[in-house]
This record gives sequence, structure tokens and C-alpha cells, in this order.
Amino acid sequence: MTSTENTTQARDTTRGSYIYGIVPAGIRIPDGLDPIPHGDDAGQLGLVTEGNLAAVVSDVAADRPLGTRRDLMAHEAVLNAIAQEIPVLPMRFGAVVTDDDAVAEELLAPHQDYFVRALEQLKGHLEFRLRGDYDQDAVLSRIVEADPRIQQMREKIAGVDEDASYYDRIRLGEAISNAMDQFRADDAQACVDALSKFAVATEVKEAGGENGAVHLAFLVRTDNRSDFERAVDDLGDEWSGRVELRLIGPTAAFDFLPEFDAPDEAKA
Repeated sequence: MTSTENTTQARDTTRGSYIYGIVPAGIRIPDGLDPIPHGDDAGQLGLVTEGNLAAVVSDVAADRPLGTRRDLMAHEAVLNAIAQEIPVLPMRFGAVVTDDDAVAEELLAPHQDYFVRALEQLKGHLEFRLRGDYDQDAVLSRIVEADPRIQQMREKIAGVDEDASYYDRIRLGEAISNAMDQFRADDAQACVDALSKFAVATEVKEAGGENGAVHLAFLVRTDNRSDFERAVDDLGDEWSGRVELRLIGPTAAFDFLPEFDAPDEAKA
């Protein structure tokens, strides 16, 4: 039997049901969360329940394109707040169906077994992301110290007209870029070596940005959270003045959806 908790009982073709994620049936949504706006009022989060599962939903205007930064931030904020208290399977951003009946009939009912097993696997776990940016002067000094050839190339073009040293500058830029790539790889591995012992799963991601140093995701058991955060602090102290680390989380497990024949609708 399907039960729906929503402020809007009557549906029409101007509105759809936006799906944030899947949770166990019978839970309570934390207070104070703002859903994605649907155009005419602030709206409210609700639950669509089918069997042992519930989907966290809200009304959204069917003709309003989704994709603003505000939309994405609202999507993530709802999921991250829920993840502090209960396991949640995040849906990919922008998942909209026609109404709450479609949520139950097209998403929850056909995939009960998968979602129940996935939620059981994520129970008692939280995701953290670790991002870091290089201090540009510090990392450049390290690059020059580590490769005398780069130092020689810098000295060669010093004081030389840009046009006359054009190709030498290109070669220098390529050499520095390659060195940065190697530093990023080494620093990502150092993060894995220092932190993976406190996590059940780790994913190395593209650092991104000119000064991007590291970007990793960790799935951490709740009873290991303090040890993990302490290890991050220790690494931050060790890298002080060279890399500025930022720990983001805990969040919903966006990067660690269990992998057993996950339906397309379930992918974050």
C-alpha cells in the first residue's frame, strides 16, 4: 500500500514530484530544510512510502528548468542533513516524475530489493570529501628545487624578450605543468596512505583548478569519525604552508552507491 505525506493533495500537469533520495520507511524528515523552489510558493518536503521504503520529495513546477546553483545547493543540503541521522540513497540532481503515484509505482515498487540492500550497506556510514589547494609560491619553489633542469630553463629566459624566448617559455610551462601533475599524484597517494585506514572506501578524484592539489572522497564508519577527523587535522598540520586542506562533510554517500545491479533511477 502506498502512503503519501505532502501538503499538496491535488495534482495537475503544471507540477511534478522532485525526488531527492530514498530512505527507510517510517523515518521523519529533519525540520528546517528548504526544498527546491517550485515557482509559486516556498513548498515543503514530503515522503512517498511504498513497502519498506520512502522517497523524499517536494513539488516542483513542471515547466521550470532545473540547474541553477540554488537548485543544486538545495538538493545537496536536504540530502546531507538527512544523512546526519539516517542512511539515504541520493538521487541524481534533477530527478522529476509526474506525481507521487509515479514515484511509488515507477521507482520504489520495482526496485524494493535493491534499495533495501543498499540502505543496509550504507547504514552507519558517512561520506567526507577532502579538498586541498596549493600555495602557488611554495609549490613552485618545490618544483624548482626538485628539478634543476627547470631552474636552468627559468634562468635562460630571465630578462629575455617574450617574443625571442617564446618557445623556451612554452617548454618551461610544459615542464612545470608535468611536475605539478606528479606532485598532485604523489600528494593524493599520501592522503590515501594517511587516511584510508580510517575509511571503508576511498575514491581519488580530479583536483581541478590551477592551484588544485587533492580531491578525495572517503566513506567512513560513524564510530571511526573522530579518528578520521583527527588524522585529517594531523595531515593539515604537516602540510601547513604548502597545501590548504578543507574537509567537507559529513554528507550523503554521493560517491559510494553500492554496486549490485543498480537501476538507472538509483544512480546519484
